Amino acid sequence: MKKKSIMGIEYKWEVFLVYLLSILGFIFSFMKDKDVDKDVRFQYNQSGTIFIINLIINIISRIFLNISGISYIAWVLSIIQVVIFVFVIITIVKAFEGKTYRIPVIADFSDKIWK
Repeated sequence: MKKKSIMGIEYKWEVFLVYLLSILGFIFSFMKDKDVDKDVRFQYNQSGTIFIINLIINIISRIFLNISGISYIAWVLSIIQVVIFVFVIITIVKAFEGKTYRIPVIADFSDKIWK
């Protein structure tokens, strides 16, 4: 059975696009189409949460880099972004297998944000 999505493309490609361009997930999270499959909706929300987290990390990193030039905090935040990227790759691979993957911590945070 095909999962209903906003873009109307196959589930695995929809997941690929919303994680490749996480701003799409952020935008789609605000759309209240009742016919969208719950797994697809979850992927929108999780991707939108990653967009928000990356935005906050980038802002904080730039602030610390401007204050101190070279900052260990900015370096640690960059490592966090790499870890998130690895989880995004895992999520996309799972989508191509037809499964929904909940990224630890981010999925729970996503559930709270996008109730």
